Amino acid sequence: MSSILDLLRRRLLKGLPALLAVAAGVAHAQELTLTLRAPDSEADLRNAYIRDAVQLALDKTRATDGAYRLQLSAPMNKRRALLEAAQQAAPNFLVVTGPEAGRAAGLVPVLFPIHLGVNRYRVCFVHTPQRAVVREADTLSAVARLRHVQGRGWADADILRANGFTVAEANGYEALFQMVAIGRADLFCRSVLEVGQEVQAHTGLKGLALDDSLLLSYDLPQYIYTHPGNQQAIERIARGLRQAFADGSLQALLRQHLQPSLALLNLPQRRLMTLNVPSPALIEMNDRPFQIDVLRGALR
Repeated sequence: MSSILDLLRRRLLKGLPALLAVAAGVAHAQELTLTLRAPDSEADLRNAYIRDAVQLALDKTRATDGAYRLQLSAPMNKRRALLEAAQQAAPNFLVVTGPEAGRAAGLVPVLFPIHLGVNRYRVCFVHTPQRAVVREADTLSAVARLRHVQGRGWADADILRANGFTVAEANGYEALFQMVAIGRADLFCRSVLEVGQEVQAHTGLKGLALDDSLLLSYDLPQYIYTHPGNQQAIERIARGLRQAFADGSLQALLRQHLQPSLALLNLPQRRLMTLNVPSPALIEMNDRPFQIDVLRGALR
């Protein structure tokens, strides 16, 4: 009897390396790979918070859902990114955009307002010789008469035009700063989440300054969109973001990314101008339970 047991034991030990290799292969196969759009340039830090928020959500769900790997796409504009996400050109390609653009591309959302409503506040880069003019523009109509620039196809441009603004559109993220610097536009307005890092990245660009007087406000709901076939990623990220919001770690992350901006902007002292937003054709969810207001010091 003992000889039979010894034989079985030897066979089991002999086959153990193969079993471990199979197990490792299965574990690796179950690793969830996700793709985020690469920055447009070394100075482009717009998506740093998005990357960190997605990573936080994945970390929150690691114990229940397993390992993951985040990778970057090749550099591309948002229009190309939406197309590649729809074509599943990369695993679980995630693109942050508004409902109309996301749905028009055939994508579906992770149902969570990734910016917590903070992106509704805008401050502006200004052509330096126009700083005094902007400071004196104390009505919305006066601000609307100035020359604004936005990225081609950005939802901001439509909202500004709906409020009577003169808006040019341009391709290329860095080109927008250059247009203001050389005086082809007066203002380029940015989310308070983005502007602090953008000021640092463009220090020394002659003709470009940060306006210190205006604060525009308009709702701009945005979500993470991806191919409808990526249900595992969609469900996991949504669950992880809600967990992070519930325990306060997402708000802490947002605070960390906002600090460079809040240190510069002196938001309560600015002239707040609220723009009308056309009734949205698509409403993904009620964002209000997840919105925070930086003007009330919620993130200070």
